[in-house]
Amino acid sequence: MEFLFLGRPKNGTIYYSPNLQANELNIEEIIKEKIHKDVYLKNDGMCAGIAEKAYGSLKESSNGIFLGIGTGIGTAVFMHGKLEEDIRSAGHMIIEKNGKRCNCGKNGCYEAYASMKVLKTQLRNRFQNENLSSKEILTLLQNSNEITKVEDILKEYIEYLAIGIANMARICSADTVCIGGSFIYFKDILFERLIKELDRIMVPMEKEMTKIKLATLGNDAGMIGATLIN
Repeated sequence: MEFLFLGRPKNGTIYYSPNLQANELNIEEIIKEKIHKDVYLKNDGMCAGIAEKAYGSLKESSNGIFLGIGTGIGTAVFMHGKLEEDIRSAGHMIIEKNGKRCNCGKNGCYEAYASMKVLKTQLRNRFQNENLSSKEILTLLQNSNEITKVEDILKEYIEYLAIGIANMARICSADTVCIGGSFIYFKDILFERLIKELDRIMVPMEKEMTKIKLATLGNDAGMIGATLIN
């Protein structure tokens, strides 16, 4: 049986997961005791990337990156077709000196600016309703009168999101960057804006070399990928 978890697990143990507040927790042993089955543990972003490499937008990629934009920013990097297990999450690379405090305890982390959780929080604050569901936020953004109230938030969010994508693509010489997570549900609002911003900040050679794609398997990629680990 396979399970996927937020955080970066090793040897069946979640050593550090700022979003779950679960540290040095051997989740494999806990679950094994309950269900009496073999259990394998892997980071959810890596699971999603594995699924996209097997069946989705990274299938034809050699040097590909999966970015799961959701509660945080999960990452899977493939070099020469193989998953690089030791490359840590892009969500905690620093993109702003002395920036916002991240759940991990550092300042200026990518996901403190570009996760969907951060965007939704900003939008709820602007709409003055902290109880808005994701579906209700999306409905508001689909209203031309309402979206004008938050254009500045969307612009800044996309700028930060694009910076991280461009950095990762450049560092890894990526031929494809695949974007998944709950970002998928907002693709009609955000994806075209993102492509335009990447076109603005990436040099011509990089734009020609790197394709930006949405996850073929949507927000289910992590669950599908969990069935492929052993």
